[in-house]
Amino acid sequence: MVTKIIRMIPGILIIVTTLTLSSGPVLLVPAGVNFAEAQTSVKEVSAPGLNPNEYYIFTQELDSNKSKLGVPVALFTITNIRVHNGDNVTIHFYNTADEAKDRHTFSMQSPYKMDHDLAGGQNATFSFKAETVGGFTYYCRYDLPSMIGHLEVLP
Repeated sequence: MVTKIIRMIPGILIIVTTLTLSSGPVLLVPAGVNFAEAQTSVKEVSAPGLNPNEYYIFTQELDSNKSKLGVPVALFTITNIRVHNGDNVTIHFYNTADEAKDRHTFSMQSPYKMDHDLAGGQNATFSFKAETVGGFTYYCRYDLPSMIGHLEVLP
């Protein structure tokens, strides 16, 4: 028997116990708990900042031999953002490179068409409304294929 403590609805503590029988695991549900209702009340977000749907994304250069590999090796510090349709999203984008000539972009194609191009040491804050459900790639134009991330807009 395995017991897990979950808090899915604010202020309500839910304890779930699973009992494994020869026919497989059986979920023991406390009386009066509606799990469908509890799951729909959970808001999914990724690495939030100080406010809901606020993200601080930094550039990161990996210590590698770019000429030997044949591709740039740089990353965004957040590579997955998950929001809901209708959410206002704020991105604080920081190019942490020491030299101004080391540029990075935060770029996306339609429907969230944007291209924020920063020199090393610069930062920018921008916002947009997540109005199209689906998965969308954000990337740096200078460091493909390594510098990419994914925006997921849920219904």
